[in-house]
Amino acid sequence: MLQYDLSHQAAVMTAVNDFVDYQLHDGFNQTDFIAHLCELIPAIQVFDQEGIEYCTLIGAFKDIMYFVEARRGDLGIEEYLTQLSSIEISNLRNLLQSHRSLHLVGIRSFKQQEEENQDRFLAYVQRILNDHYKVLVVRIDFGYLKASMSNITVQDFYSHIESLRNLLKDKNGCFNHLLGYGLALEQGITKGYHAHLMLIYNGSERYQDWYLANEVIQKWQEITQGVGYGVSSNTTEKKKQYADRGLLGIGMIHRNQSLEIQNALKVASYLTQPEKYLQRMLIKPKANKPKRTFFKGVYREHGRNYKINLPKSAGVGVWSEQDVDDLLDEPMVIEL
Repeated sequence: MLQYDLSHQAAVMTAVNDFVDYQLHDGFNQTDFIAHLCELIPAIQVFDQEGIEYCTLIGAFKDIMYFVEARRGDLGIEEYLTQLSSIEISNLRNLLQSHRSLHLVGIRSFKQQEEENQDRFLAYVQRILNDHYKVLVVRIDFGYLKASMSNITVQDFYSHIESLRNLLKDKNGCFNHLLGYGLALEQGITKGYHAHLMLIYNGSERYQDWYLANEVIQKWQEITQGVGYGVSSNTTEKKKQYADRGLLGIGMIHRNQSLEIQNALKVASYLTQPEKYLQRMLIKPKANKPKRTFFKGVYREHGRNYKINLPKSAGVGVWSEQDVDDLLDEPMVIEL
């Protein structure tokens, strides 16, 4: 039996997705299959909403939910499911299986989109680095307090993100002298809805990266009316950890320091990783155009053509998966 946290929308949708994925690849025995349905159908009904676009696997699960609702009559969900025959249970399993090919298409589409996002964002960051003798890089992760997660819907999350993006576009206050940014949206069982933000400031105009990070976090708290919080990577302690491992790519980055440039590009690449499939947004608000999960700013080059020579040694500043886990993917749940 898989174990679930069903206390908030992001966790429930992740649990449902994981259940269907496991069923398609490994498969439960009939007893466990029904036991999971008995737990997950009521859970998704609590957090289901109008105006939501679901990923393929959650859509497949909802087909089963509708099937059960249309047939159970006055019986409770568990009472109905536990009296099904083996043939009826097989029909439910086959209903999920019919979505397998569409699911595989979705996996390929996600990885292709992330690769395109990564290529475009790295080229965008490289242009900024080329244009400026020094830039100030700030990395922040945003999430929601654990006590508030049960009240946060995907519409709330996207509304908060839109408010943040408006501030990024205006470039006032703590966003003054901002040259560019990258913003990635994700969800998970433990972290709920969360975002990763990379800010690139003009290093000739801005310094004290830790102060700017705290100011931006305060803006997020204001946007979310106190239920959101942020974690800064730009503390003295964190930057020392990066520097000790030859991975410092935040804070002040100089164009003539090739290792700093390489590491800054590694920080940028983390925001758009095809390998982060399990943390993708599983549900999004419906819109005329598909809702995006990655955003970057607009940058106009100076027209100068500076060449940056990156270090060729494979042993210098190489990021392992453990480095990424330790240094960039911060724990995002605060117990308050």
